[in-house]
Amino acid sequence: MRIQLLDNITGKWSMQWIVTWFICGVIALSAGFWLTTDHTGLDIFYLGVSFIGLICVVSLSFRKNILGNGFGMGATAGEVIVQGTAGSVGLMLAPLFNFFTHLYGLFYWSKNTDADGDMIPKSANKWVWLITITFMVVGLALFPTINDLLASYGYAVVEDDSSLFLGFISFFWINVIAFILSITAQTAMILRYSFNWWLWIISNFVWLTVNLMTGNYIFAIQTMVYQVNSFVGLYEWYRSERDSVKVSA
Repeated sequence: MRIQLLDNITGKWSMQWIVTWFICGVIALSAGFWLTTDHTGLDIFYLGVSFIGLICVVSLSFRKNILGNGFGMGATAGEVIVQGTAGSVGLMLAPLFNFFTHLYGLFYWSKNTDADGDMIPKSANKWVWLITITFMVVGLALFPTINDLLASYGYAVVEDDSSLFLGFISFFWINVIAFILSITAQTAMILRYSFNWWLWIISNFVWLTVNLMTGNYIFAIQTMVYQVNSFVGLYEWYRSERDSVKVSA
């Protein structure tokens, strides 16, 4: 299904869209920074990392290899530093994983580009879907055990304090689901599968809940800004995938 507005945003209006979206994202994150943080050095550093993240995600949605994966490495390296200096050693695992996937993507995407130098997405067959679903199920099943093992060494990813949000949402399990979804989506993206954006859309909704539960409003703002980009990325990748099939046919 073609949507004229999204065709324009991912086509002739792409640069205007990118600039507008980026400026809105900077304004939203800056407002969250001034209104919800103590303006410490760490807060300022993460704000800068968030700006780099904006460049990364919009570049990935438009299939730009150097900007997407290059800035992705910068953003994830910054997140590792933020979590490490904040004492959240376990939370360094996700950005570390993402850093190395971006490093791999930098070389892998360069080998699969169109005439404009943009990465060519690909569709997933039933086996890819089966492996993806199996990975998430196994991940959800094993995560508590792995987390307990890491906790015994002082590196727990998520602390299980039995707290609930709105009286029924487990803080521990909502974090686990967010973690598994995000690393699965990241892997699918680097492997060039268009369906990765569906996983990011679901993941962003989950992360929004996590951020609201913890009162981390600047992260909540970032998640909503990313979510808008995810819908554009979803359309752009599927459109590009269809176009590449037509060209090769």
